[in-house]
Amino acid sequence: MTTTTFTKRWYRVLALIPAAALLAAACSPGTGGDGDDSLPPLEQDDAVAEGQHEAPELAQMVEDGELPPLEERLPTDPLVVDVVDRIGVYGGTWRRAESEVYELEVTERRHIGYERLFNWTPEWEGGSETTPNIATDVEVNDEGTEYTFFLREGIRWSDGEPFTADDIVFAVEDYYFHEDLTADADPRLLVSGGPPEVEAIDDYTVKFTFSRPHGLFLQSVAEWATQKLTAMPRHYMEQFHADYNDDDLDDLVAESSLGSWVDLFVDKSDPMRNPDLPVIYAWKVTQPFGQGTDVVFERNPYYWKVDPEGNQLPYIDQHVVQLVEDSELIKLQAMSGELDFQRTVGGPADRALVMENAEQNDYHVVTMQPDHMNTMAIHLNQTTPDETKREIFRNKDFRIGLSHAINRQEIIDLVFYGQGEPYQMSPSSELFYDEELAKQYTEYDVDLANQYLDDAGYEMDSNGRRIGPDGEPITITMDFANDVNDDWTDALELVQGYWDEVGVRMELNGISRSLHTEIVRENGEHEATVWTGSGGLVPFMQTHWYFPSTQAADFASAWGEWYLNPDNPKAEEPPEGPRRQMELYDEILVTADPDQQVELMRDLLDILKDEFYSIGISSPPEGIGVVTNKMHNVPDQMFNSTSWPTPGPSNTIQYFIEE
Repeated sequence: MTTTTFTKRWYRVLALIPAAALLAAACSPGTGGDGDDSLPPLEQDDAVAEGQHEAPELAQMVEDGELPPLEERLPTDPLVVDVVDRIGVYGGTWRRAESEVYELEVTERRHIGYERLFNWTPEWEGGSETTPNIATDVEVNDEGTEYTFFLREGIRWSDGEPFTADDIVFAVEDYYFHEDLTADADPRLLVSGGPPEVEAIDDYTVKFTFSRPHGLFLQSVAEWATQKLTAMPRHYMEQFHADYNDDDLDDLVAESSLGSWVDLFVDKSDPMRNPDLPVIYAWKVTQPFGQGTDVVFERNPYYWKVDPEGNQLPYIDQHVVQLVEDSELIKLQAMSGELDFQRTVGGPADRALVMENAEQNDYHVVTMQPDHMNTMAIHLNQTTPDETKREIFRNKDFRIGLSHAINRQEIIDLVFYGQGEPYQMSPSSELFYDEELAKQYTEYDVDLANQYLDDAGYEMDSNGRRIGPDGEPITITMDFANDVNDDWTDALELVQGYWDEVGVRMELNGISRSLHTEIVRENGEHEATVWTGSGGLVPFMQTHWYFPSTQAADFASAWGEWYLNPDNPKAEEPPEGPRRQMELYDEILVTADPDQQVELMRDLLDILKDEFYSIGISSPPEGIGVVTNKMHNVPDQMFNSTSWPTPGPSNTIQYFIEE
């Protein structure tokens, strides 16, 4: 059996994602640590070592004997990170704000902790490849069933302990696929024909073996959902795991006031809440979430990347995130120059104002290309608990009629300030764009809408209300997260009027994102909801908007549960169309040929076109972020996505602050 290194054949696999798509109790200052003697310091290239420098406060700690010298803290071959504009200077605090607890919680994935075996490249328009990161290379057999990663030698956790292949084995076997933890872990991107066998060949070599080809594994490694694969320090987390601590785990659980060892394990593995957790990130939490209005991160002395001149990164000393009451305050703070880089500021209505105030308030605007495919897609839950509503929502003519009843251009003009065009739930990437899929049923035609609703079998009564199969007027309850997007309320009020004109009443129920997650994403109890729909540019990795691949498929939550686990009590077997899509995606996952993967995805999207699960409104306008003029090396354009977790792959470690 032959193997192929990543840098040759397997870049072709990653090229499936179009180029346009890809765009601290540890040693925080003052606490120190001597590291671990089990793996001695590794000799470095003299030329690299000669040019190495570190932040002044770390140099002082070395001089005071509180920290090992830099050459003992860096790997043999530290990762050299290119800078956007110029070599930076040390110091400063990166100030941000968030109005949602959710966005604060994902700071790890987006801003401080995008560290995978292989990362997405920074250039969302310069190439679709991943790039070596924790791993320096990977070998893949021709069948796509074996992936052998070669780790960068000498990376250390923030407490000085070595990062080795055993940490990855622990993450896979004892977290992602442990029977008590897998629900929290969400391991689906690591599965192909069942869980992988993972083996530590030596300290710096780890091998994944799948029972079937995993054609998307390299993309999965760089993805959002595999964050914990390289974030489980075995030497620390074993004490909170039932399989490793028979002595005092019960006492630890009791001391924590948490309900079980599982709850304790999850809590202790959260880098936003546990300052004792060793990390391999550039910054480490020192004031955790829940201990004040700010979450504070400080530089990790053991961080393992350098700039082209050998200076240890990051440049910025501190990262502070303020939790505020609402997004309007964030906009005002950003426009006042109080936030150094805020990746999203306001909506379409605010664009002109934000740009007009840039010069006088000493900031500039960066553009964010959206990954999501729609401004506001309407999802009627075909597996809602209400049997009558199920029957109505599963009637395709009903969905088509409601789509034709919407005056999309008016919504675009009034809500989105003329930005965008009528658009359904369809990929926007050149590789998968289908004009028929993108534009079908978007024509505003009340007569045509009424014709489809008549054909669906729901006649109007004397009050102009359409009557459902139970003899009652049709009323749809719309549960939507009103703290996620300010424009959704305005857009839904317009849709409410359009649908009322054709005899269908909609009741708006604006709720918090956390409650929305509970009702919609966790339990599938909603009748209808709205969301943007990610995966517009990377459909392989964000599939639940195209077919019910997870419980997050808002148009049929229970079908998504069935795809993940048919034995789940919430699961329901789907009809032929979505079942065929599931079969096609299974084929994609076990296909090693990139061209064949593309053809299978197109077949899957053809079924989407026929099924017409959800009702789109319009294509999303470009977003904007705000950067103070003292913050440097921030790209002028970025890809705003979940798959490419903005701004992580842009290498936030090389941002710097200088007046």
